[in-house]
Amino acid sequence: MFVMSSGLKEGNGLRLLIFSRKGLHLGLLVLGLVLLGAVVRNMDFAVSTITKHPGTYYLVQTDEKVIALTFDDGPDPLYTGYILDVLKEKEVKATFFVLGENAKNNPDLLKRIREEGHEIANHGYSHNYSPSKFVNELIRTEEVIYELLQEHTFYYRPPGGLVSDPVLAAVKEQGYVLTLWSIDSKDWQNPGPAQIVQNVVKSSFPGGIILLHDGGEKREQTIQALGPLIDRLREQGYDFVTLSELKRYEKIAPVQTPPQNTYEIR
Repeated sequence: MFVMSSGLKEGNGLRLLIFSRKGLHLGLLVLGLVLLGAVVRNMDFAVSTITKHPGTYYLVQTDEKVIALTFDDGPDPLYTGYILDVLKEKEVKATFFVLGENAKNNPDLLKRIREEGHEIANHGYSHNYSPSKFVNELIRTEEVIYELLQEHTFYYRPPGGLVSDPVLAAVKEQGYVLTLWSIDSKDWQNPGPAQIVQNVVKSSFPGGIILLHDGGEKREQTIQALGPLIDRLREQGYDFVTLSELKRYEKIAPVQTPPQNTYEIR
């Protein structure tokens, strides 16, 4: 046992605090954990937000510094045009996961997306979160897109990235590649343009797929973030490609040739 003085007077004498060695060690441990917690809460972790499910397309394995921008929930008459303006100014091609309902109501925007060299993909018809309706909405949107553009789409992203083995199987049966993402800008949270840029830049890697939005909610922050985001990634040596182009960079693992038996002739 030993005695520590608090330096505080209580009545006419000193107030003494008595600790056992075990108690002191426990107190120091608790204090250390509290301080560590304070440090952890203030650290900025650069962790990729990877949404994946076996059998889906959410990245490619490559050493090339290529990356894909994808936009969900358009075409939107308020925001998609501005997104396209920035992409045109920066000479960047992207992939747009369109909602059939929005495409039907904004055919000129859909045609502009395609005419400016971007890729069109399928995001369902009305952003319904019920998995039982995913395939019907996929088909309905496919019909709208084909009617307006006379072309088929190949990539499908379910609303909210909701996926299960039955959904994956049903989507594949329709001839689609179920596509998710590996880098979440979190622009859907409207955290501010600078934070959107930071969310993407700190999580980016070769072969990544970036999730952004050009509709659904207020997207002024996405528009403001897009140019700086492109500039920052280009400074790091990245080139921007569509999802179909990204697939071409997939690194194919070399075939392992089994060792041949050698025989010594005597």
